[in-house]
Amino acid sequence: MIRGVLFDMDGLMFDTERIGHRGWKYGAQVLGLELPDEVIAAGRGMSVADSRAMYLERLGPEVDYDALRALRVAYADEAIARDGLPVKPGLRQLLEHLRAVGIPAALATATVREKALLYLKMAGVDGFFEAAVCGDEVAHAKPAPDIFLAAAKALGVPAEECLVLEDSPNGLRAARAAGCKAVVVPDITPIPPESEGLWAARAATLADVIPLLECL
Repeated sequence: MIRGVLFDMDGLMFDTERIGHRGWKYGAQVLGLELPDEVIAAGRGMSVADSRAMYLERLGPEVDYDALRALRVAYADEAIARDGLPVKPGLRQLLEHLRAVGIPAALATATVREKALLYLKMAGVDGFFEAAVCGDEVAHAKPAPDIFLAAAKALGVPAEECLVLEDSPNGLRAARAAGCKAVVVPDITPIPPESEGLWAARAATLADVIPLLECL
């Protein structure tokens, strides 16, 4: 029985991974770097420290990761300020359903708290979350289980009775490590095959998670 739902944010609730991808490419162009798509995909859901280590390993220690990331962040911030925050289909519908049936929701995102809470407010959904655990508040980022364990604890619900909603392989691995069930809502990163056992179900949109709640 599902007694709590733990939400990833970027790529799941908000269509921001595409903006971030373009931002990484923009930063690489400015700095004259070759940045393969698979490196960008591998970093999704990672902490800044883990992302830095991975980028330097893949691209070489001479790369100025901090400058690259700063360009990406500035690009994304400017795009959202200009065009608004793109909200994924079904988000409010799912949150309203969870509230109606008494299942609490928590945010569990690699994004830092200040920006995560700003996004929730921009989307008008901040009042639906009973707890939030952000990337700068856990010792180990996804794919470690820390963030989902902390979010479940914040809800007062055992991790094994929580459902994680994720779009990234790193997030799905973190959910499994935490002992949570997971539903994958695919975004731009290819999802792991079902045979890997990282997700219990797949949903095309967040609204499609609603009928799954009683089946998991």
